[in-house]
Amino acid sequence: MKIRQKITLISSLIFGFIFLLSSIVIYIAFYESSKNIFFQELSRTAKISGMFYLERDELSQKGFEPIQNSFYNLSSDQEVSIFNENGNIAFNTKELKQDWSESIEKIKEEGELNFRDNDTYYHGLFYKDNQGDFVVLVKATNPLIQSQKKRLISILAISFCVAMIILIFLTYRLSKLAYKPVRNIIKQVNHLNLHKSPLQLSYKSSKDELEELFQAFNNLLNEIESSYEQQKNFVDFSSHELKTPLASIINQLEISLQRDRSKDEYRETSAVVLQDAQQLKSILESLLTLSNLNKNIQLEEHIRIDELIWEIIEKLAPTYSEEKFNVKLEISPDDFDLLQCKGNETLLYMALFNIIENAAKFSKYEVVMIKLCKVNYRLQLQVKDQGIGISDKDLKHINQPFYRGGNTASFQGNGLGMSIALKIFQLHQIQYSITSQPQKFTKIQLEFPQ
Repeated sequence: MKIRQKITLISSLIFGFIFLLSSIVIYIAFYESSKNIFFQELSRTAKISGMFYLERDELSQKGFEPIQNSFYNLSSDQEVSIFNENGNIAFNTKELKQDWSESIEKIKEEGELNFRDNDTYYHGLFYKDNQGDFVVLVKATNPLIQSQKKRLISILAISFCVAMIILIFLTYRLSKLAYKPVRNIIKQVNHLNLHKSPLQLSYKSSKDELEELFQAFNNLLNEIESSYEQQKNFVDFSSHELKTPLASIINQLEISLQRDRSKDEYRETSAVVLQDAQQLKSILESLLTLSNLNKNIQLEEHIRIDELIWEIIEKLAPTYSEEKFNVKLEISPDDFDLLQCKGNETLLYMALFNIIENAAKFSKYEVVMIKLCKVNYRLQLQVKDQGIGISDKDLKHINQPFYRGGNTASFQGNGLGMSIALKIFQLHQIQYSITSQPQKFTKIQLEFPQ
């Protein structure tokens, strides 16, 4: 069942239940009100009848005349019976056929009593007089109440049917109108194509929950489009990067097999092939590392960041010398706890090694500045080189695997190191920012979690 049909059905059932409940309340209220009015009329009849029969000897003709006129004007449908204190009939307008002794005793106890038998209504009145104690019993039917009840039931039934038809029609139309933006989005989603850009849904601003849903969906589509583009570029770049060393290996081997060569020539060819194979191995290891970063990794080790940096510098010293790195530790002994970080030491070493090595590699003969300081009660690490820099265009793609800047062609690398390092920082919830000016500097700033 579609949503708009559910809305129509549920709304109709709820309204139908409320209308039915209201109709029952109206019917009961009307019936009780009509019954009370009729019992009041019977009470009046009982009092007039008692006065007509029992007060005649105590009033003058003039004083008795209004009571007499009122008695004779009573409805002919009302039957009056008066019982003396012995329970015998002293007066009646119509002969009674059943025994009323039990009801008479109850009337004497209550003083006044209303009761009903099917469609016949009764009112009993205990009347005290100087002649004795009497009970006045008035009996009557009310055809008007019955006809009004039937008419009210008919009116409520017709109103219910008409209201339900109108409600179902209006609810269906309104739900269709309210669901129109959703149908429009569904239609757009069915025609989405990953190969066409931009991957976005268009909708009218409504300032409601639906707009929030569409915005969230567009944000998701942005991520999907970005991921798809990165995946596509990853495949293209990885194919290209893997193809280059493989082609070089094949080419070197084909040349060496064309004719017999000296040992020195074979040794030279083997060295080139080995270098290409190592490059291929490095690329595959980086790809494997990048792939493993998407899996669950334990981040429970306690790591000293300053010690990790000195290990990296010691590792790079044979290539660049220790004078290449200028390390400043601007943290007081009281704040040495900030140097502790919780995470995976191997991965964090790999990430920091990459950014420090890149700084040394791209700054050529200039010094690399490394600073550890306290900012907003958090540890901040700055790595700044004085090298070729990164253009704004390249900076936007720095986290993409295999992407290399336009000014890095003369430097060895495959474009995987930085993307892996940034991924590791994200995994450790380390905030990073990269600022650069071409031919001047590149600064990477890291803020470690508390």
